Amino acid sequence: MIEEKRDLILGMQFCQDCVQLTYYNNTMKEPETLSVDGESESYLFPVKREEWEAAADKEKEGGELKALFVRCLERVKRLGDVGDIRIMVTVPALVPPLDERIPAVLEELGIERKYIFLQDYKSSFYYYAVNQKKELWNGDVALLEYENAAMKGYVLHVDKRTKPALVTVELAASQKMDEAVRDGRNEEEWKKEKDRLFFELLKKVFERRSVTTCYLMGDFFDRSWAERSFQYLCYHRHAFQGKNLYTKGACYGAMERMGAITLPDLLFLGEDIIHENLGMNLRIRGKEMYYPVVTAGVNWYEAHHVCEFIPDGETCVTIVTKPMSGGQEVSHILRLTDFPKRPNRATRLRMTVYFVSAHRCKVEVEDLGFGGFYRPSGKKWQREISF
Repeated sequence: MIEEKRDLILGMQFCQDCVQLTYYNNTMKEPETLSVDGESESYLFPVKREEWEAAADKEKEGGELKALFVRCLERVKRLGDVGDIRIMVTVPALVPPLDERIPAVLEELGIERKYIFLQDYKSSFYYYAVNQKKELWNGDVALLEYENAAMKGYVLHVDKRTKPALVTVELAASQKMDEAVRDGRNEEEWKKEKDRLFFELLKKVFERRSVTTCYLMGDFFDRSWAERSFQYLCYHRHAFQGKNLYTKGACYGAMERMGAITLPDLLFLGEDIIHENLGMNLRIRGKEMYYPVVTAGVNWYEAHHVCEFIPDGETCVTIVTKPMSGGQEVSHILRLTDFPKRPNRATRLRMTVYFVSAHRCKVEVEDLGFGGFYRPSGKKWQREISF
């Protein structure tokens, strides 16, 4: 949690074109987005091509990325007496090397790794939507954006038949809007065609869904050409247009991690969410018990578990997995080949479990010896589990 008023929670939207920053501390009612000049509603800090490449290209050095983050943190510190920073960085998709390079650079700048979080844009949309008034997400919620010369429509759906309620965000429709689609039309003809294409996209987004709220990202969508589409969009629906949804969603995500807010009984099934529960059946204080290792519903890059135990006659480690949605329990066995020859219960093992994607984890077991009686053998065993 934030323990001091000067400690800051920061949400950063980072992409190849811009950075946006939203901040919160415990003196504020709601997070606020930092404007470029400190006064207007201009939130976009430009990103240089080499700065994005330094984050997204494995072959590039990270120096440009570090320089960008230094500039961003300097702007944040102009807010006043800022203490420790907890930061959520949101990017279009969490692909290598973004998931490793961003935390590494922020650590170099003095932010503790445990206070550095990452999520994709879909997750930020989720955090933004469910932190608005309840009536705005009682039904489905649509997000409309223009990206890479294409209109895209996403839908957030809450399945209230389960506890916790399961939340999904899916791409419902997309429509290219490049020069090939324009096909030589003059400006007036192109406005009419854009309106028609937008209207058709909205019909695909809304069909067989109860969409009650729509968010339009950016300034591409304009009433000057989308007259018919806007009438349809706003009919019996709430509609909002802005540019800082993702950065605010990132800030809300960090606030939830730090205990500054408590979300309703919801479980978001994003692309980076682990859908499996991992555990072990162990004897603890003389009783056979299930020992949870990783609980489903967390982001894979935040799932990490280390524990130590003493085997009782076993020469293998068994990890049990079960889907969060129910289904068959599966046992995954890591055989400890060439196990050191010692008396029973005279070996301590350390197990580390970490994920390399939402669908793959690695299990590593290391022989620690046994106090002053038996030195560690240096033996290590590994296994990868795929879901």
